[in-house]
Amino acid sequence: RLSEAMLVQRQPEGTYAITDYGKLVLHLCSSFEVASEHREYFLTHDVWRIPLQFVNRLGELSQAKLIMDAMENINRGERMFTEAEQYAWGIAEGRIPELMDPIMDQKIAKGLQVKMIIPETDLSTVPAIKTPNVELHGISDIPAILGITEKEATICFRFVGGRVDYAGFSGNDPTFLNWAKDLFLY
Repeated sequence: RLSEAMLVQRQPEGTYAITDYGKLVLHLCSSFEVASEHREYFLTHDVWRIPLQFVNRLGELSQAKLIMDAMENINRGERMFTEAEQYAWGIAEGRIPELMDPIMDQKIAKGLQVKMIIPETDLSTVPAIKTPNVELHGISDIPAILGITEKEATICFRFVGGRVDYAGFSGNDPTFLNWAKDLFLY
């Protein structure tokens, strides 16, 4: 059946090898596997708020863990940022919690690169930043909650309808980290 489907081909010595077409199908299946494995989550969460090229790459979340406990994810995000050594990037509904300010101020003074994207409407409420390694940008619509450091990333998609949710995917797999970095930079 696999030969008839042109996914594999018989080699002269009698073994089978995957075809280039088979490699393509296998590669494309990873996004379907992630969607299928987490179908209950994706029934209620809106991935369509992120650009299509990242939806097409959902297979890159395959090694990330889906964490449904919102408080666990909030605590994880705080821990990620306070343990960051090189950079801490985030897309959030607001600013860093005040309890984290002293820790983050120390890390920033030591050279931690911080980039945050928040709603445009909140930009005016944030004090002016005079540190070159801190960037703050605003966008009109926050597509998801995203946190990234050199060690770990987490993404929480909004509920269908737009409401923020802190249930989402987290992990330290290099492929997932690159996906999250690419999304943030987009």
